[in-house]
Amino acid sequence: MAQLLLILVLLFSCITENVSKDAREKPPKFSAIFYFGDSSLDTGNNGYIPTLAIAKHYPYGQDFPGNKATGRFSNGRLVPDFLSAELGLKQFSRPFMDPTLSDKDILTGANFASAGSGFDDATSAVTNTIPMSRQLKMFKLYLVRLRKIAGEEEAVRIVGNALIFISSGTNDFVVSFYDLPNRRGEFNISEYQNFVLHKVHNAVKELYSLGARLFCVAGLPPIGCIPLQITVSRTHHLLDRACVAEQNSDSIVYNAKLQKLLLKMQQLLSGSKFVYINSYEFLMEILKHPTKYGFRETSRGCCGTGLTEVGPLCNYLTPTCLNVPSYVFYDAVHPSEKVYRLATDYIMKQIISQLE
Repeated sequence: MAQLLLILVLLFSCITENVSKDAREKPPKFSAIFYFGDSSLDTGNNGYIPTLAIAKHYPYGQDFPGNKATGRFSNGRLVPDFLSAELGLKQFSRPFMDPTLSDKDILTGANFASAGSGFDDATSAVTNTIPMSRQLKMFKLYLVRLRKIAGEEEAVRIVGNALIFISSGTNDFVVSFYDLPNRRGEFNISEYQNFVLHKVHNAVKELYSLGARLFCVAGLPPIGCIPLQITVSRTHHLLDRACVAEQNSDSIVYNAKLQKLLLKMQQLLSGSKFVYINSYEFLMEILKHPTKYGFRETSRGCCGTGLTEVGPLCNYLTPTCLNVPSYVFYDAVHPSEKVYRLATDYIMKQIISQLE
């Protein structure tokens, strides 16, 4: 009897060990992940170009591992860092322009995003950032290196099973339409939305032609709730920190058009899969119910006064709030690490499952 019990214990131990081993060795859902877009995804590319749209200085990165300013426009990590780790691909999403990027990093994807950029080249021209058109050219350079490392056949497999993550467009409306008159002389808001969406169509179609098949595309956030937009729009009423309703309405209209475009593209591009990320509703849920998520301040950034400080205006001479996790925004434009953590949870629970 004792021998039988010992055998059963050993058998159970082996089964448990094998199950645990299988769980540890479970392959990632995707072969790689590629990020295209703006500061919501840029993990440091702008640090390698001459631009004022840079965050490679304190206090940015104050809560990043090692308390290091890496070029991320936040106090810590961004969605690409959290998401890449959650998917079992890499702990941090490194910028493609980093000259020390290893072959191992290349095999699991790359980050081409540039803070201050948009789909519209004119947007990037304002601060000399990397527009979507140039990010696609960088992707082609990436493919050359990938083929050298992995071979043609494996490179095709990696890109075909990879996740393409796109978050861009906010700067097009903030920089090129609302705050500066770059495009307002050419388009009304509806026409400019269609112009940007045409750029989205072209970018996605080019990525598809290069072998990409799985796409996550984020819509616009509630632009009118960005602290800087509130400040700029209410210069004569600084105490009124309500969101700018018209800009939020524009975001809703654009997002509806974007969803229709993505559905149409999935129907036209054989073997493709598109999932829309509802950035608007995600952020509005937090802004409407801040205490539910542990936030206290929703209309000002943690850096300085929280009204205008962003990029070079948020620096080592600028005082910061004492309790960063209680602020939705870290500077006058960009969310705090805590928001990006919540965003990643939302993506893992509601978005990734749609691509399986």
